[in-house]
Amino acid sequence: RKQRTMQQPLLVTGGYDNTLRLWRADNGACVRSLQHNDSQVNCLDISPDRSIIAAGGHLQTRFYDARSSSTSPYSFIEGHTNNITSMGFFKNGINLFSVSEDHTVKVWDIRSTSEHQKEFTHEYPVTCACLHPNQHELIAGDQHGAIVRWNLQTNSCTEVLIPVPNVALRSIAVSPDGKYLAIVNNQGTCFLWSIGAGDFVAHRSIDAHPHAIGLKCRFSPDSSKLITTGSDKTARLLDGARGFVPGLELPGHGAWVWDAAFSGDGAFVVTVSSDKFARMWDTTQGHLALELKGHQKAITAVALHDA
Repeated sequence: RKQRTMQQPLLVTGGYDNTLRLWRADNGACVRSLQHNDSQVNCLDISPDRSIIAAGGHLQTRFYDARSSSTSPYSFIEGHTNNITSMGFFKNGINLFSVSEDHTVKVWDIRSTSEHQKEFTHEYPVTCACLHPNQHELIAGDQHGAIVRWNLQTNSCTEVLIPVPNVALRSIAVSPDGKYLAIVNNQGTCFLWSIGAGDFVAHRSIDAHPHAIGLKCRFSPDSSKLITTGSDKTARLLDGARGFVPGLELPGHGAWVWDAAFSGDGAFVVTVSSDKFARMWDTTQGHLALELKGHQKAITAVALHDA
């Protein structure tokens, strides 16, 4: 009888040194370096089947074959006219959304990268976005502080929320179980809403990063935890079992903490920072499990796929 072989986690980081780095999640060794010339890396995602790494930067989203030895992108999407601030794969692994400081939200078929399938326009630069687990709603945030709910089936805006006018949103996330929406903004506040069949319902606001800028929020795959990161050099874990009250603080970085990614079981989370380090933390006790060193400049994006 054949034994099932366990795949190594795919852990990728990128930033301002024009490279992506792939790491071993068990010992912190860098196993591969990919070229991302002429642009910083603003955001990263991994396709559901782990075969493609997507990197969003200035003007382009570039695609890398995760299974080959090539160090260069095999394809790219070019259609935005400013920085790409967020992007991600749909569950089918074929479609991808991207949003940009050029005020637009676009949906692409990555098999035909020359033209987007859908486009929506904001009045202000779009700073963040996420795809609802139902796959037909895209929720985007902008520099003016607006959260816009786009229906991809009817190609229409179905809701607009402005938690604090004229305070830019920095990150937005929907829990994988589809029950909660979270954002962090330039004032370091994290807002949470319950998601029902109708409009978003306010759940709570949390002063996650006092006197600092909130930079990222991410839910764990089982929706039981929420992490926020900020310019105060910290990441904070919020406990969903207690209504997402502030829990552990992860204080080990020496500069802004830009992004975070949970392991598939939620037992670990990786954070990346301008201090040029990526750090892996135990989410139960907040202990530092691993430190990843190799980038020569600020690390601004991380993606982890270990299913």
